[in-house]
Amino acid sequence: MKNLHFRENFKNFLFDLEDFITIYENHLHVFNYKKLNKLSESEIVLSFNKMLVTINGVNLKIKQMTKQELLINGSILKVEFSYE
Repeated sequence: MKNLHFRENFKNFLFDLEDFITIYENHLHVFNYKKLNKLSESEIVLSFNKMLVTINGVNLKIKQMTKQELLINGSILKVEFSYE
């Protein structure tokens, strides 16, 4: 039986996208955001090319940050997308 490489194929698919958000238990990974508009323990607002993303939760913290990526930790209650 031929090995299927779901993990590698999925990773390649994600990195072919212009931007994306991946949600894990108590973590949220953001790739290729443009601007961090708001940061508090209960709300984070991010700008992308054509949308705003609002993350609501409890004890939200940025665990890692680069010019392109964010790793957010906390109890994530809601993620909203607003398209411009």
